Amino acid sequence: MDKWRGKGALVTGANSGIGAAVTRKLLELGMVVAGLDRQVENLNTMKLTDKYGESLFVLNVDLSHEEEILRAFQWAEENIGGVDVLVNSAGIGGTSTLLDGNFNEWHNMLNINVIALSLCAKEAVKSMRKRNVQFGHIIHLSSNAAHIVPEYSPFHFYSATKHAVKALTEGLRQELRNINSPIRVTSISPGIVKTPIIQTCLGDDIDKIVYEKNPYLQTEDIASAVEYILSTPTHVQIQDLTIKPLGANN
Repeated sequence: MDKWRGKGALVTGANSGIGAAVTRKLLELGMVVAGLDRQVENLNTMKLTDKYGESLFVLNVDLSHEEEILRAFQWAEENIGGVDVLVNSAGIGGTSTLLDGNFNEWHNMLNINVIALSLCAKEAVKSMRKRNVQFGHIIHLSSNAAHIVPEYSPFHFYSATKHAVKALTEGLRQELRNINSPIRVTSISPGIVKTPIIQTCLGDDIDKIVYEKNPYLQTEDIASAVEYILSTPTHVQIQDLTIKPLGANN
């Protein structure tokens, strides 16, 4: 893991949940991390209280705006030497079904879960190729919903965005292969993880039911998976890592 020490990482959705756990893990590995999020209170607290806080830079970025994403990558070029690892952790869900769907909700999910992810990947590759990096890595936080269609109707459109991430991961791998690039791309597909996303989208009652009736993973489990992915030899391409809590139904 020494090869990553001092290298620049950019994490989207870094303020909470999986993104926050991944940010802390990358700091522990000796990386310099730019944490992006629309809300940054927890990131600022981490910077002030974490022993690795001097290597964390907090960027207030709304991923639904192209210019803010581009500005963040430009900042990374000028201040942390560019991006060697990108972790696309940002993602949002919704409350509507396909029959009662809300246009704005669908649009926002596509913007964050698919378009922003793709733009960040594009800019990360540009940064890596500009500096001729030999072991850059892009990691997309996907979902088990990329491999199934959940029975719960409000998850249907969300699932579609994660199926898109699965296709985008493979598409990016093919394009990098075609230009003989050493940059690797991986998606992580977790089952249920204890994060604020269900509470934020569906409220306290549904959040309580989900975690009372189903086994779940902790955010640190996913951060450990990121560490494993980054630790593999440069000739190893982990396409998709599916992680389920023991005893999960699917």
